[in-house]
Amino acid sequence: MSDIYNEELHKKFFAIVGSPDEKKKISQAEAARRMDYTAGVVSAYKSKTYTGNIKLIEEKVAEFLQREERRHSIVAVPTAETSATTQVCKAITMAQDEVDIAVIVGEAGTGKTTAVRQYVKKTHSALLVEVDPGFTQRALIHAIARQVGVDPIGGTNVIIERVINALRTRDAVLIVDEADYLTDASLELVRRVIHDKSNTGVVLVGLPRLEYKIRSLKNDHQQLASRVGIFLKVAKMSKSDGEKILSGVWKDLAKDVVEAFVKTANGSARTLVKLMGRVHQIMALNKTEKPDSDIIARAGELLMR
Repeated sequence: MSDIYNEELHKKFFAIVGSPDEKKKISQAEAARRMDYTAGVVSAYKSKTYTGNIKLIEEKVAEFLQREERRHSIVAVPTAETSATTQVCKAITMAQDEVDIAVIVGEAGTGKTTAVRQYVKKTHSALLVEVDPGFTQRALIHAIARQVGVDPIGGTNVIIERVINALRTRDAVLIVDEADYLTDASLELVRRVIHDKSNTGVVLVGLPRLEYKIRSLKNDHQQLASRVGIFLKVAKMSKSDGEKILSGVWKDLAKDVVEAFVKTANGSARTLVKLMGRVHQIMALNKTEKPDSDIIARAGELLMR
């Protein structure tokens, strides 16, 4: 039966698929999942004993390899030390050192989350909770408990006591990213339980609406607002920050090219990184060594700005 297999395709597939011990990039189980097959099917294909539709599996293998080739061609943009990163990290450090509450707000894509993750990566004392839409008060205290390393099982009050007791003995800072999704009750829980009772620094990070929520005209968060000692508004990406990000991939770009990148990204570091990836793909297809304004314009047409 082996003579009906596409030998070249088979060889290419198993050059990257297999056991990590064999230094293969992707496991057979993962490759099977991506092609909507079982691991047994991929194993049978490897041994050329597969009795199903060989034409179909080879079509899926070819598509899989094309996707992997495209992914491999995507440029990796190193994390740059931008002004946003510096400001956010300083605010978190102050909140931890002074056991204060910091509120950090900024538009989407300004680099808040990137800076937060950099801080967490550099220190063993930062606890990060990333909030999702619909996060309840109970979901929040469970997430905090897991970060602190205490048992999240039991009644809410019991879990809260465990968290308080654990944090009182630690020099930590709790960072809540996407905090604008928190309910009023969850914001008060962070203020009362983590900051006041646990004597722990707190950093709330989110979109500008977080500020409006805390400054509520109804004074629902008067206790929280009065305790905020650090407030930072992260500005949109500057040209100099854009140059730093771009230089991680392309050195000595012409001034007009840098300006085209920054203008197209419209102040968003996240958009700039996506734009750089699209530009790199177009350059690879056209076998171009450096980006130019025309390529940037073409890549920018596919971005929502």
